[in-house]
Formats: sequence, structure tokens, C-alpha cells
Amino acid sequence: MDDNQDSGSFCEGDGGQVEAAIAWQAEHFPQVAVSLGLEGGDFLPVTEAWRHDGDMLGVLLGYQNRFATGMDDRVRAAHLISFYSHHLSIAAASIYLRTGLVPDLSPDRLAFRFEPVVPHDHVPTMETRRSDVCRFHFRFEHFSRGDDRALLFHNLFVDSFLPVIDALQGRTGLSPVAQWRLAADGIAGAFLEIGTALGDQERAMATALAIINRTGSPLFSDAVRYQRIEAVCDGVAVERVFRRRSGCCLYYRTEGGDFCDVCVLLDTETQKGRLQAHVQRTGGL
Repeated sequence: MDDNQDSGSFCEGDGGQVEAAIAWQAEHFPQVAVSLGLEGGDFLPVTEAWRHDGDMLGVLLGYQNRFATGMDDRVRAAHLISFYSHHLSIAAASIYLRTGLVPDLSPDRLAFRFEPVVPHDHVPTMETRRSDVCRFHFRFEHFSRGDDRALLFHNLFVDSFLPVIDALQGRTGLSPVAQWRLAADGIAGAFLEIGTALGDQERAMATALAIINRTGSPLFSDAVRYQRIEAVCDGVAVERVFRRRSGCCLYYRTEGGDFCDVCVLLDTETQKGRLQAHVQRTGGL
């Protein structure tokens, strides 16, 4: 870590801000959970959870089968790296954009568990605990400030993903280049979603690109960008911002699969046409 970057649990007054940010994220993005705390419990550090021969990796790869039929190992790996990157980015960016603090994502300090989702309006029962819908529950211990917070976020994110990408390559054969592109897409998508929920899209998008677009970074790709799409719905002009991807999740290779509307394998005009049709169907929502 650079000398101008100060790492610690909290500065005075930061604890309440972080807790408020976590509560906001839980309300707006309940598919991801975050806790604050020290080592222990049933949380696994990234270095342990992402062993290529570990049980957790098998569980996470197997979970991807619920999203499509006919996945092979590489398709499962592509879905998993996208899934994990997006959810970790939701957790970390919610705190970053609301407080200016960067959670310590170092693989020996970041821990998580993969848990069943219990709806907020249900009292937990044996039936709800057996739900097949699961989520990542991340545990953050330390937070940092620095003169260049985007660089700090970048460096911690890359360090955190080194064992993840190594494990998936060893287990499935999916190349590191493909994985890093999908990880960058996860950051860009999560920041856009959080910025939209905060009513501050421009700052969120600028922050995401400042994290990703660094020369020499494994996350860097000219293809990661945002695009405004305009359409007319019931005679009213509407607009929505989309993230343009740099990696391919390989969904088109599954049984009955197709290209995503923002798939990097589609040409620009095809993407634009699909996105305009999407905006028209949804009214820009």
C-alpha cells in the first residue's frame, strides 16, 4: 500500500457512516449482505474460500447451474466471476460512494459466506432456510482513505481477485484475460446501479472508469464504457444509461441461450437496436 494511503478500522465518526451505508445497501440491494466484525464464525477468508480444490469453489460453481441448462465448466466459471465481481462491487461501492471510505478487500482480510436468502417479510423458518436462492454475505474489518481513492480501490480489488482468478483457471481452464474483463464489467455495472439508486449516476460512472481504466491494469479495457439510449414510449421520450461490456459470460453457449443485449460479441448497431427495444418494452425502467 502507498505511503499516502492510511489503513485502519475506522477514523472517529466513520463507524456510524459505514453502518448507515450498509443499512442503505441492504434496503436497495438485498441480494448482497454485509457485516462488520473480526475474524471467526462461519466466514471464510478469500484465500481459503477460493482454493481451486476447495469445497466452497465447488458449491459456487454448482450454484451457477440454476441460471441456465447445459453449462460446461468454462461457462459456469464465466458466470461465477461475473456474479462474484458484481456482488462484491455492490457491497464495496455502496460504502465507497456514500462515505468515501474504501473497504479493505485484501484476500487475507476480506471474508464471506454463501447463505440462503430469507425475505425481509418472512420470519425465518425451516422452509425459508432451505431456499435454493443464495447470496454472498461479506464481512469487512478495515477501511482506508487516501489521496487517490480510485487507485486504492483498484489495487485492493486486484489483490483480492488474484486468488479467485487463479482458482477458476486451475479448476475450469477459463483464461485469466477473460476473467479480468468480466470482473471489470462487474465493477462498472455495480457502480452504475448504485449511482442510479443514489441519484448520482455521473459521479458513480466517473468513479468506476477511474478504477478500471488504468494503463497496465489487468482490468483495463477500451470496451468498458457507458452509453445513453433514447427511445419513445407511448409518445414520451425516455432515456436510460447502460454499461457496455468488455467480456463475454458465454450464456449463448448454453441450451437455448442467446447473446446478451450488451454482449461484446455483438456489433455496435445490433447492441443499440436491442437496447432501444428494451427501453421501449420497459418504459426506461
